[in-house]
Amino acid sequence: MSRAHTPIALPVYAPMLATTAPLPRDEAHWAAEVKWDGMRVLVYAPGDGTVHVRSRTGAEATERFPELVAVAEALGEQAAVLDGEVVALGLNGSPSFGALQERMSLRRPSQIQAARHSTPVTLMVFDLLNLDGHDLTRLPYTARRARLLELPLDQEHGPVRTPPAWLGDLRSAVEWTEAYGIEGIVAKRLDSLYEPGRRSRAWIKHKHRQSVDVRLGGWLADERGRLRSVLAGLPEHGGLRYLGAVGSGIGVHEGEDLLVLLHHLETDVSPFLGTPADLGRPDSTVHWATPALTAEVEYQELTAGGIFRAPVWKGLREVTPQ
Repeated sequence: MSRAHTPIALPVYAPMLATTAPLPRDEAHWAAEVKWDGMRVLVYAPGDGTVHVRSRTGAEATERFPELVAVAEALGEQAAVLDGEVVALGLNGSPSFGALQERMSLRRPSQIQAARHSTPVTLMVFDLLNLDGHDLTRLPYTARRARLLELPLDQEHGPVRTPPAWLGDLRSAVEWTEAYGIEGIVAKRLDSLYEPGRRSRAWIKHKHRQSVDVRLGGWLADERGRLRSVLAGLPEHGGLRYLGAVGSGIGVHEGEDLLVLLHHLETDVSPFLGTPADLGRPDSTVHWATPALTAEVEYQELTAGGIFRAPVWKGLREVTPQ
């Protein structure tokens, strides 16, 4: 039997995570990569023409993104474990997390196949953990990066990319990503090893906007009962500190799925400390919910009253701790 039909046993990894911190000043010792606004995945290609996709928490994601079989097609008989981000690119080439959320919510094969054309995804590969059964995590970033760039992954108009990195020039990376409306950058020490499952200061993430994990304590519905916005807060002793209503960034299909979850948690009692001040919209109905759902919200700043300014929904957090 040829090796093309004999899969190589690849170890299971947990992704290395970045720390939020100020960007380092010794730029010469760091590389900068785009912080993609997508879904972090590890892709396992055992060399037999198949791929297995796992989310950051290890959950199965292969069936959600069938186009990522392109990884196996590109590698042929080579086996590899790749670290990257699945993104849905907008018309301007920037990632659209709202579009990706709608794609991620699909489960029926017929819906997923249709979405391959209406909402295509791209895998942005930024690290190589294993090649042909040889573990590479103990190599420095520069060596892993060199091995990654040798792989035939970049395809014109294809669903797999190996984006460029800025070596020793963090400022240019910040300016470029700001200019194109991209979320931020990740700075990585040139000598950093890959530390599976660890949140390391050898990788530093820098966002152009701030983000926070919030609890959902209710929602606003329009006159037809559809989700208009969710009510976000931070847990404090005795309840939630209200941060504001968040509607921007919630896609239509995602809003429908979210509304089902919230209805299961609906309660007659507000979980917030005090009375939220901005809920008096005549075209909306307030519903309260037990704050069991955690989500990420991006915002420009907090007002003097502690309320989000220009908040954008980024999505529900997975149930498993990250």
